[in-house]
Parts: sequence; structure tokens; C-alpha cells
Amino acid sequence: MISIPGFIPGKRKRSSRGRVLKTMIVSYMLILLLPMTVGLFLYGRVENVMENNVERSNSAMLEQLRLSMDSKLKEVDILAKQIMFNPKLAHLLNLDRQDPAGAYRQVEFVRDYLNRYQSFVSGFVKDYYVHLQAGDVILKPGMRTDARTFYDKYYRFEHMEFETWKRTLLGSYHNKAFLPSNVLLQDPNQANGNPADVITYAQSLPFHEVSNIRGTLVIMIDGQQLQEMFRQIESANDSEIYILDKEQGVIASSSGSELSLQVTEKLAGPSGLFKTTLNGTDSMITFTESKEAGWHYVSVMPMDSVMERVSQLKRMALTVLVVSLVAGAAIACWFAYRQYSPVKRVVDAILQGKPVQDKPAANEYDFILQTIEGSLVEQRHLRERLFRQTPVIRADFLSRLIRGYIDPEHAGDHGGPSLATMGIHFASDKFAVIIVQAVNITRLSPEPSEQDWTQIRFIISNIGTDIANSGHQGFAVDLERDRVAILINFHPVEEVETGLFLHEIAERLLRVLEDRFHISVTIAVSSVHTGNGTIGSAYLEAMAALDYRMFSGRNSIIHFGHVRDIKHHYYYPIEFETQLVNHVRSGDTENVAKLLDNIYTMNFNSSGMTPELGRCLFFNIISTFLKILNLTNTDHESLLGPSFDPVKHIFGCSTSDEMHTETKRLYEKLSRLFHTEHSDHSIQLQQDLMVFIDRNLTDYNLGLGMIADHFGMTPQYISSFFKKMNQCNITDYITRARIEKAKTLMEQSELTNAQLAQLVGYTNDVVFIRAFKKLEGVTPGKYRVSASGH
Repeated sequence: MISIPGFIPGKRKRSSRGRVLKTMIVSYMLILLLPMTVGLFLYGRVENVMENNVERSNSAMLEQLRLSMDSKLKEVDILAKQIMFNPKLAHLLNLDRQDPAGAYRQVEFVRDYLNRYQSFVSGFVKDYYVHLQAGDVILKPGMRTDARTFYDKYYRFEHMEFETWKRTLLGSYHNKAFLPSNVLLQDPNQANGNPADVITYAQSLPFHEVSNIRGTLVIMIDGQQLQEMFRQIESANDSEIYILDKEQGVIASSSGSELSLQVTEKLAGPSGLFKTTLNGTDSMITFTESKEAGWHYVSVMPMDSVMERVSQLKRMALTVLVVSLVAGAAIACWFAYRQYSPVKRVVDAILQGKPVQDKPAANEYDFILQTIEGSLVEQRHLRERLFRQTPVIRADFLSRLIRGYIDPEHAGDHGGPSLATMGIHFASDKFAVIIVQAVNITRLSPEPSEQDWTQIRFIISNIGTDIANSGHQGFAVDLERDRVAILINFHPVEEVETGLFLHEIAERLLRVLEDRFHISVTIAVSSVHTGNGTIGSAYLEAMAALDYRMFSGRNSIIHFGHVRDIKHHYYYPIEFETQLVNHVRSGDTENVAKLLDNIYTMNFNSSGMTPELGRCLFFNIISTFLKILNLTNTDHESLLGPSFDPVKHIFGCSTSDEMHTETKRLYEKLSRLFHTEHSDHSIQLQQDLMVFIDRNLTDYNLGLGMIADHFGMTPQYISSFFKKMNQCNITDYITRARIEKAKTLMEQSELTNAQLAQLVGYTNDVVFIRAFKKLEGVTPGKYRVSASGH
């Protein structure tokens, strides 16, 4: 270490002058040599660096292409699944071609599903259609026609005859197959045919059958978008792009040519890179595999274009190194001399007591100089500010203490504030926390401002601490705009007394705020904790109890001990949701309201529930509401109003009763909408049900399941609808109709009970006799005797 007297004039040698300057010059030169050394090393490695950059660039572009294609292929897959697994399509595949209603059902399928699916796809999917072998029918959005007309007038491949198209695409088995890019004539009857480049996706139907093919789903992918992606990559690195399927066949390429066998054999693994010679040219091959369709994306880039840029970069790097070395040495000397002068002035100022210059610091050294000279002034100002900020610091200290961020046992360690310095002295190690939430202050201030809220917190804090200090100690802390926490420190008393005092504090505080100041509040009280380190736990208990204000509402006191032992589940089974959906869709507002009341009573009135689960229950009920709403063709704004968010509206309610009331109101609106839309439909559906039952009365399988399958509805909905419209059970109606028909047959012929049973739809005479006796009170034999008069 150099002593200060060594810098005093007359006591240091002339040879020591400029020692710092020399050290700075040497230091700057050494610092300059480090990047120069790194630069020389990089100059030698520039070729490898460039190749690595090209490899990474190619890999990144291919990966970007893969990700973009995967997202679009997912769109194709989602569209395919929407169509394949549509129960209406399965019905059309199994439909007899002689069925007179078949054409109508096909048009209905196009209208209700294929047209609607168009809104789900982007421009990547050019078009799609379904071929039904029964009738040789083509179904596409907005169209139903036969295969021959479709191929001749709408979509024809440029170099493919009709029979070839029908045999290879529609007559063969395909499992998520992608056919190579081909030219599609979109308007064959025009002069040029309006050609378009497409990739064809084909899936035989039904999906799970291999041999019994009854149809084919065809999705045409816009190859023009794919070529646009290829051109972007080609323009960036002068490469050719190929997409290969699982069998290494070319799906699409930027050059239109095939890849050689020596390349396709090396495409192993999810991704990779290798070099090879193609057509006498050294090339870099980069590939990656798609997880979505199993495709390989391959980039073929000539090495000549890479090496040309490497040579240019080498020459540029060498020139930059030489210029930088010369310029850096000159700049290092200049900076060293420039920085030496402030160092000397700082030392002189310290030794000679040079006064502070009232001007901005030019650099860090001037700043150090002014800081040293003005330290005493700054220290005095700091003490004054600290004195003024003491109340704020104390409030912040108490806030962190209540939240458990400060351990009272170690407060003051490492130079931090202690309890004594903050003027806090605990009488014992027993603590509790009370949190007061201001719910409504409109009677005190109709339009509260920030100043009004400050006054409210002041009132709550002072009254709370006054009540607490009447028997023990209280410390108030502002938590939020409408929330105050009070830390209670008990004097040494029995545990029973502490609990009673806590309840008394809460009741007195609630009563005073309501009666005297007209402030509606909710008070949460923790249990009593022992130990200075448990203050944070008491605060968390009070916060947990405060969450239950959604159940208790305003002007209530919530003790943590009353809410800790509650159930951790809610009851909203799938059966309830199904019933709710069916009641709404049938427009039954009365049963909807009853079911919502039952759900609310079972969850909120039978036993306790956490606020989190209560919000989850209401979220699920509103989710069911949105599901039903999305099934309608009604504009949401016309039903709910402009910019209305049901979820925000429900969760904006302060109590569970308000949430329940608003939920019922929303469901009532939706139920009335369905009631209006389906009133005419209900009459028609009732007539169709009666006709179907009378027509199939002799069928052994006639029942709720068969009827529901025929009409494409759930058994629960058919059952409740029939009972509502006919005031009887559908099974009882079928039984009554069969017995009435049997009674008619008895009067007209001498058939046995077994014959009668078969004619009216029973599998054996035992079941028939039991049903007859249940309805008529006598067996068929006795009824026959009484009817004949013998």
C-alpha cells in the first residue's frame, strides 16, 4: 500500500511521477491485446464458424418450416376428426342406397356440418369433400352431386382419368394418407381450367374398418402456400427444399425433381445434417422429421455458395484486425493520459482540502471529488429526512412484521431496525391478528375519493387500537385501500380469556363502525398464537377467514376456528349438468330454476365450503351456460347485451347469494330463448314420436334407446320430453299400446297367448301375460272369456 505522505510535494521522488500513467497505458494495451488475440483465433476458425452458422441457419429454417407445417397439419387432422367421428356421417355410411330419405339426410349433413366446418379452417385447407360409395355420391360444402359430375365439372386432376381417380383415391384403402403434390383443374370446362397445385389427404371411412370401405374423406391442401414457404427459405440460403412422406416419397419440392437414393437412405432420426456429392456438386443436406405426420423436411444446399462467403469474411476479418490494432494502440495511450489527470486532481483535493465546485460532475472522478467534499452536508440532510420519515418507516416495519417477513427474535440484526427503535414493546408472546375489510361506505360518502378512503382507514385504525388497548395492546397497519390489520398482543392471561377478548374486540368494533360512522365492514379474526415468530401465521389465518366473506356478506365476524374444518369438494356431477342442459334446451325455466336451487342448497347450505371451491362451482355452472349458448345461432349481444361478460359479471358479485341470483337470471334468459325457438318443433317432434312408436310396435327392440338413436337425441331428453308432452312415461305408453292391440286381436281371432305376444312385440308369452294382467287386472284368458260373454 502506498502511504498518503508519499504523494505530498517535496516528500516523493521525481522518478515516481507518471507511475499511474504508465500503469494505465500498460493496462489498456493488455486489455486491447485480449480481444485482438480472440480475433486472431476466430480468424483461424472463421470457416468452421461460417459452416456452423449455415448449418444452424438451415436447421432453424427447416425447424421453422416444420413447426409451421405441423400447426397447419394439426388443423387438417382436427378437421378430419370433426368429419370422421360425426355420428351423422356414420349414419349416412350405413344408409341403404334405396332409402328415399337418404338424399335429404345427405343434404342435411352438408348444410348442418360441412358448411359449418368451413369457418374452422384457414386458407391452408383449400377444400374438402366426402365420397359415399352407397349411391356414388360426393358431399362437399354447399354441394351434393355424383362422382362423375363432380370430376367432370368441378375438380379434375390434370393428368389423371376419371376411372384412375376413382380407383386410386376413392376405391382404395387410405389411412391418413398424403398424396404427392399434383395439378388440380378447379374449373375443367373453362379454357385453362383454373389450375391449382394441391396436396391430397385421404382417409377411408369408416375409420376403424380396413376391408369394408363405405366412403372416403378427401381434404385438399393448398400447395401454393407451401411453395411460398419454400421460396422464402430458398431466397435466404440458395437451397432446394423437399418434403418426403414416411416411405421417402416426395410430397412436394421447390425444384420438382426427386431425391437420390443415397440421400433418402441417410434420413434417420428426428433431425440431422450430413454432406454428400450430388450430380458432381458438394452439397450440405439438412433434415428434420415432423412429429405430426411423420414427414421429413430436407434442405439441399451447394457448398460453393457457403465457401464464397467464407473467403469474403476472411479478407474482411484480416483487414479489421489490422486497423483495430493500430487504432486501438493510439486510443489506449490517449485514454490513459486523459484518465490520469482526474486521478491527480482527486489526490490533490484530498490532501489540500480543495473546496467543492458548484458545477455538474464531468466524470466519475469529479463525482467522487464532490461527494467527498460534500459528505458532511449530505449526512446532516440525511438525518433530517430520517427524522421526518420515522412514522412511515414504523408503519412499513409493522406491515412486514404482521405479514411474517420479519422475525421479532432477530429484528435489529445486520443493522436493520429493531422493535425498540420502532417504539414497539410486546407484553407477552401471545398474539392474534384482526383484519377489517370496509365493504360499503356510501352512507358516509356516496362517491368516495382517495381522501375519503384515507379517512376511513384512519377511523378504523384508531377505533381498533383504542378498543384493543383497553385491555391489552393493539398495533394498526394499513394493508390496502379498504383493508386494515390490527395486531393484538395480549397481557399474560388465561387462554380462555384471550378468546373472549378477541370476540369482544370484533363485536365492539363492528358495532361502533356501523352505528356511529355508518361503515359496513367484514371482520376476520385469527386464532391465538404463542411465540413471537407466529405473527405471520396469525395474519395468514385472518386472511384465510376473510375469504369467507363471500358466504357471510357484510357486517359479519368470521373466526378462523369456525372455518378451518370444512369439506374440500363440491357436488356438481355430470348427471346434473346433463339435466341442466336438457331443461334449458327444452325451454323448461321452472325445472332449470329448481335444479340450480338444489345445486346451491346441496353445496352451500348443507355444510361448509372453501371460497376457492365455491368460485370453482360457479365457474363450472357458468361454463355449462356458455356451452349451451354456443349451441344457439343467436348473437350473444342480442341476448346478454353489448360487451357483457358472464364470467366477470358473476365473479363481480360480493356474496354467494348474489352469484346464485345472477346465475339463475342468466339461465332464465337462455331457457326462454330455447322455449321460443322450440315451441313449434316440440309439436312436430311429438307427432313424429307417436308415428314411430305405432309403426314399430311389433318390434321386440322398441324402447327408449331405439327411439333416441333414431331421432339422434339422448335417452334422458326423449324421456323427459315425452312425459312432459303426454303426461305419462314412454315405456308405459308402449305397453298400453301393445295391450290395446292385443285386445283387438283377441276379439277378431282365436290366437294363442304366444302368438298374440309375438304379434304385439313381446319376446315370449310370459312377459305378455304379466304386462296384460298388470294393466287389465286379469290374465288374457280370463279377459277373453269375459269379453265373449261365456
